[in-house]
Amino acid sequence: MITLRRFMPLLLALTLAACGGSGGSGGNSGTGSAQIASDPSALLNDNRPVHNVYFDAEGFAPFVMSDADNRPSGFGIELVQAIGDKQGFRPNFIPHSFSNMLQDVGKGKGADLAIAAITVTEERKAIVDFANPHFETSMGLLVPANSPITSLSGVKGKNIATVAGTVGETELAKLQAGDGTIIHSPSAWEATRQVMRKEADGVFADFGPLNYYANTYKDQKLRVITDADSPKDYYAIAVKKGDPELVKKINRGLDQIKADGTYDKIYQKWFAAAPDKPAPAQAE
Repeated sequence: MITLRRFMPLLLALTLAACGGSGGSGGNSGTGSAQIASDPSALLNDNRPVHNVYFDAEGFAPFVMSDADNRPSGFGIELVQAIGDKQGFRPNFIPHSFSNMLQDVGKGKGADLAIAAITVTEERKAIVDFANPHFETSMGLLVPANSPITSLSGVKGKNIATVAGTVGETELAKLQAGDGTIIHSPSAWEATRQVMRKEADGVFADFGPLNYYANTYKDQKLRVITDADSPKDYYAIAVKKGDPELVKKINRGLDQIKADGTYDKIYQKWFAAAPDKPAPAQAE
């Protein structure tokens, strides 16, 4: 099972340089096929069929990010590009607000795929179809190193930032049960900045980006809390509703890049660690 709990400290100096301090909304432009997909001059001789792919314009580092010109980068971007290489299609990445991204892709409105840190839920299955999961995660709470909070239940009575419209927002509301304030942010990075500015006591979101920020901005002295018994969630590529052949195509490509080591290379690049074992074929 691929797990975010075993992240090694991220040695991503190049990412910091490319981000220019912009965190989740500033991309690690890097090099590789994901960038080529957004370079018009490189597409002149690419005659592959195109699939429009929405990605989270607000950024969710290190899964999806973009620079000032909306050129995408990140683990999820390279994952889709690699799948396209195996299955003979070219992803055309289009920035889109996460708040209505799934509704639009579910209807095939402007795109038939979406990539971000998209958690598979029963509610979302009613809106979109999902490819097989490619990542496992759980909830985390980012706080200042000197915070008295020691567990996820510590959000009660506190001012906690979270990303609007996410599973984290729903889970935070359950934990606070009316005792505390929820601060809605457009992205995990903006929520993290609120903690840095002492405008929030913590950020409640998926462990991955929170751990990324805590390790990347060590001078801010942040830490991330998780609970061992916290439920597992799974990320997957969203597919427009009612297109089983496209789902099969994405799943075949995902299987191929896992089999030939491409998935491991992409994972290693963005997380400075090797994946533990394959993600489940079906989300529970």
